[in-house]
Amino acid sequence: MRLTAERPSGEPGMGMIGGMVSWDRSGAASPVSALRAMASRVPGGRSPIVAEQGAVGLFSSAGGQWSDSDGEIWAVADVDLTNLPELHALVEPPDRERSLLPALYRREGPDFLGRLRGAFALALWDSRERSLLLAVDRFGMRHLHYASDVHRVAFASRPTALLAAPGVEGRLNLTAVYTYLNFGYVPAPRSIFADIRRLEPGQFLLLRHERSSVARYWDMRYAARAIDETEAARLLYARTEEAVREVLHDASAKETGTFLSGGTDSSAVLGLATRITGERVHAFSIGFAEDRYNELGYAELAARHFDAVHHTQIVGPVDALELLPRLVDAFDEPFGNNSAIGTLACAQLAADSGVTLLLAGDGGDEIFGGNERYRVDRIFATYHRIPSPLRRRLLEPMLFRLPEWPGPVGRAQRYIRRANIPNPGRFYSYEFFFSREGHALLASDFQAAVARDAAASVLQEHYARAQADEELNRLLYLDLKLTLGDNDLLKVTRTAQLADVRVRFPLLDSPLVEFTGLLPAKYKVRGLEKRYLFKRAFRDLLPPPILAKSKHGFGVPTNVWLKTHDGFRELAHDTLLSSRSLQRGYFRKGALEQLFADHAADSTPYYGDILWTVLMLELWHRRHADASRAA
Repeated sequence: MRLTAERPSGEPGMGMIGGMVSWDRSGAASPVSALRAMASRVPGGRSPIVAEQGAVGLFSSAGGQWSDSDGEIWAVADVDLTNLPELHALVEPPDRERSLLPALYRREGPDFLGRLRGAFALALWDSRERSLLLAVDRFGMRHLHYASDVHRVAFASRPTALLAAPGVEGRLNLTAVYTYLNFGYVPAPRSIFADIRRLEPGQFLLLRHERSSVARYWDMRYAARAIDETEAARLLYARTEEAVREVLHDASAKETGTFLSGGTDSSAVLGLATRITGERVHAFSIGFAEDRYNELGYAELAARHFDAVHHTQIVGPVDALELLPRLVDAFDEPFGNNSAIGTLACAQLAADSGVTLLLAGDGGDEIFGGNERYRVDRIFATYHRIPSPLRRRLLEPMLFRLPEWPGPVGRAQRYIRRANIPNPGRFYSYEFFFSREGHALLASDFQAAVARDAAASVLQEHYARAQADEELNRLLYLDLKLTLGDNDLLKVTRTAQLADVRVRFPLLDSPLVEFTGLLPAKYKVRGLEKRYLFKRAFRDLLPPPILAKSKHGFGVPTNVWLKTHDGFRELAHDTLLSSRSLQRGYFRKGALEQLFADHAADSTPYYGDILWTVLMLELWHRRHADASRAA
């Protein structure tokens, strides 16, 4: 093994890993230059540390390199493991620092992945068997992309890095573009680039004898067991407290803080951190001048209740426009979640206050049953309690003979139509605009290139794979994989990297998550009450108004700013109605003008959120896809 170390440079927090294994016997040169080129493709990327052995090369600009004492097994990893003492106890003292991952692999093979708690993306080369292992954590806190052909496998934390690998082209995956337009992000295993794929949470890739296979080392299981409600609440609190304790075990209290939206999850994390540390905890919140989006009142209530050191900032459209170029630069696949603006502002506020580690409450909705859609789906499911003959032969024929007027009749007709959609389609029936009424806005050539049900197929694959008997748990599984794994965790981790702070997710500590899989669905949503057991478990910790409030999070009023702020209006119109945008071939003539008109006439955020998704696609094209072709 030959190791080439260079001093890290560039923007802090933007480290990654990557590498390449080649079996091309045509006398190809050392991969070191290709690896350096891959690392340099990421904006703000640090100079890599490269380990190379013939046609095998690994690099890390995240600072994590390991090898065993014999030099037979070496690894690069972007890791933030929360159970290091437990892992160190499994290996001999000399192996506990720079040889930990190789030593665990030598001891247990790929099964060691199941022991890791926390965030990780890793690559491990075993020269004895000439095998490569790639893996990511259970929930998607870290990403790992890969590309392969008949000569090599290349991999990297970022897809744009792989465009510097031999044989990898920058051709777009039109199905991924279409699924992005419907989801607002690109769901794994697809990438926005046709030659590149991404490991799903809990997956590993094993390359051996020039053949690769992808498998799961972990997946969420729902196997409800009978348990008394009082005991279940006690255990839920205890497991959550232990999860927060786990992520704090090696943290400096003075340099640790929490995101605080004022919701139940972030407030619970703040409260538990306060009890565990016995100190005042820094909490960071953002608000908006627009009352509908401003949750600072609840955040201030939680901060006062726990005597937190509360840092707040009002974010306006000018602030958002200043942050936007950094976000476009950092997300090298199109990403339409506008709450990334608020999350970056909050993480930057923490960094400017001297905090280096933030605790986030993400994951609570998906394990405790907190998403409003779970309650809505219960309302639709109630319709099917009416006997089928009565519904099909009497109620529906009678109702649908009437015109669909505004008022009770029209609402009843729309209710029945949605209720009759089987899940998982019903669960997402308010979304997927470009698969439904918005499909007519797409250009005919783009329509012909992608299957109309491509986005729905993503849902169906996850829904069918869920190891769950109860319907609610299947929906929780969908959100765990998509809303969380492909969307929210990427948003939080990437914006935290931009701000140069670390982030941990205590509610995604695997023992806690697995415990919630043992709880009956009725303990998560009972009737129309969300978070039923959670509220009982935490009623002595959280203020009653926090327990009673509806979910909001870090929602950002971009839909308002697109109507009322000159800078936002000009950005959207000048970008989307430019000849450069219109020549992409995604939308028919006049479609984007129609979206602007629909947004202007609508009092809800619906069309504004769609416009934002389309705008972020075009801005991504200009920063990443067009730049890649130029390179």
